[in-house]
Amino acid sequence: MVLCCVALLAGCAAPKQAAVPMSASVLSSQPVRIGVVMSTMPKADTHFPGAGCLLCIAAVTVSNTALTAHVQTLPTADLLTIKDDVAERLRKKGHAVTVIAAPLDIDALPDRQDLKQNGARKDFSALGRQYQLDKLLVIHFTKVGVNRNYNSYIPTGDPQGMVTGAAYIVNLDDHAYDWYRAVRQLRSATGNWDEPPDYPGLSNAYFQAIEGTRDVLRKPLD
Repeated sequence: MVLCCVALLAGCAAPKQAAVPMSASVLSSQPVRIGVVMSTMPKADTHFPGAGCLLCIAAVTVSNTALTAHVQTLPTADLLTIKDDVAERLRKKGHAVTVIAAPLDIDALPDRQDLKQNGARKDFSALGRQYQLDKLLVIHFTKVGVNRNYNSYIPTGDPQGMVTGAAYIVNLDDHAYDWYRAVRQLRSATGNWDEPPDYPGLSNAYFQAIEGTRDVLRKPLD
């Protein structure tokens, strides 16, 4: 456990991908074959950025035991339906859409060797061949649950419902992004959040974060 924490603290983050506006080829009525896939859904959990040292992590984890136990029971099924939402909007644009049912393990995909600006780092060619696609819309959620910021042992704010990740459309001819939209939805509880064991206000904030995610991913296709 200690070694895992040290690795996480020492790891270097990949460069942040800038937003890429939706390309005209996606929004036009010229039909293309687009696949829609979602990565493996993370389980709902608590996240405590800022509790940097190992003792801080241990103390914060213990002090939030009841909250974490509740958050880990929250469902993620509403996030799964976003895949069908965006697929339906693509169909209304006239595109031939294939919804790929199986979750995609993005980490298992090979890395691209010819990296370019605003280009995918992973190689999605195998999916393109398997489903005979021109483009692939990927929905990739990285964290789902509740976020609370800390400064060492001290919380710097109330916990919030959270969904983070990204959605993007890869042109399978050259792996350039036809669209890239980072997702970071945070919602605060209305009123008192600290109401164990069910935390109704904070649970509602979590579902609001999911709805906010749905809105930001659907809007560019409306």
